[in-house]
Amino acid sequence: MPEQNKDALWYDEYYRKSSIDSAPWNEFLLPELTAALKPTHKLVELGCGQGQVLRYVSETKLLPPKNICGIDQSAVAIDFVRSQIPGGDFRVGDLHELHLQPGSFNVCLLMETIEHLTEPMPVLKEINTLLAPDGILYLSFPNFLHVPWLIIRILSKKLNKPNWVNLQPVDNIYTVFTVIKFLRDAGFEFEKAIGTMYCPPMPWRLLRHMEPPALTRALNTIGLWRLSFHPIMKFCKKNPS
Repeated sequence: MPEQNKDALWYDEYYRKSSIDSAPWNEFLLPELTAALKPTHKLVELGCGQGQVLRYVSETKLLPPKNICGIDQSAVAIDFVRSQIPGGDFRVGDLHELHLQPGSFNVCLLMETIEHLTEPMPVLKEINTLLAPDGILYLSFPNFLHVPWLIIRILSKKLNKPNWVNLQPVDNIYTVFTVIKFLRDAGFEFEKAIGTMYCPPMPWRLLRHMEPPALTRALNTIGLWRLSFHPIMKFCKKNPS
């Protein structure tokens, strides 16, 4: 069986079991996205999963369904999003082989996805191509400048304990500095970041209880976002000189 098909089956099984609750990084993304979107904009999320953010955009009428697009390799995830946003454009596909019209989107989301790309640079360059001249990319990922999570990540691999960090078929270790370099090389300018998840490793529900939004905002105010585990990073398409 081709490796891509095996990965897709892994994600199908994952989404059959996975909760559809929103994550902390999505909760901090939503105010940013609400301010950035205009009614005429077109939005695409690559690696959209169960579409928590896309469903919010549709339910709050920030955009009409026809202006919302999502792509994921899991047919199970895409079937779910289609059922929730009738009239949207949702496709099962490999992000390394996007077939989207150049310049057709104003905003792209790449949330918790870059670390799962076999070859990130071709995908990032394609994202730059499909964005309009004033296009925006919002991206989040596990930032392993957060040392406690890095230790757990390494141990999960060494001790064959993938459930400790929900280790996925492709799961690269990156830092904010690596990701910023990737995006600059792909033709983007870094604009800002919002840190989420500063707490040390602990069960998900306890973590959300121990780090309320007010604490996250306070840590961001003093500029610690580079040390958060799941920063939300905003990049703008670089204008040709």
